[in-house]
Amino acid sequence: MNDLDQMNDPSEKREFKRIEKPFMARFRVKQYKGLEMSSFYWDMVSVKNVSAGGMLFYYNRNLGFESLLELKINISHTTPTINCLGKVIRIEEPEPHSLFRIATSFTDIGKKEKEIINKTALECI
Repeated sequence: MNDLDQMNDPSEKREFKRIEKPFMARFRVKQYKGLEMSSFYWDMVSVKNVSAGGMLFYYNRNLGFESLLELKINISHTTPTINCLGKVIRIEEPEPHSLFRIATSFTDIGKKEKEIINKTALECI
């Protein structure tokens, strides 16, 4: 299915095209229930996919639903680092003792950063 088909497909609910290639990103917890201050340390995570609306990554512990995250995403060597904020919207642990799949929705991302992600996503087709 190409982008035009995807946009016209009524079963496709995603607003933005995803980049489906593995890469790394950094995050730190900004705030969640019970923690009102940002974490000092940045953690590195393996990203499964990213779009201009959010990203899915793997992590070794449950971050908590609706946790706020500061994110630094490097989607390619030729684009600047994307700095944004996201909120945890879904947490999955497919099997016991496996990595958690953490889905985030970007809550604060600039127009330029969205354009970088969208442009990169179209180049990955």
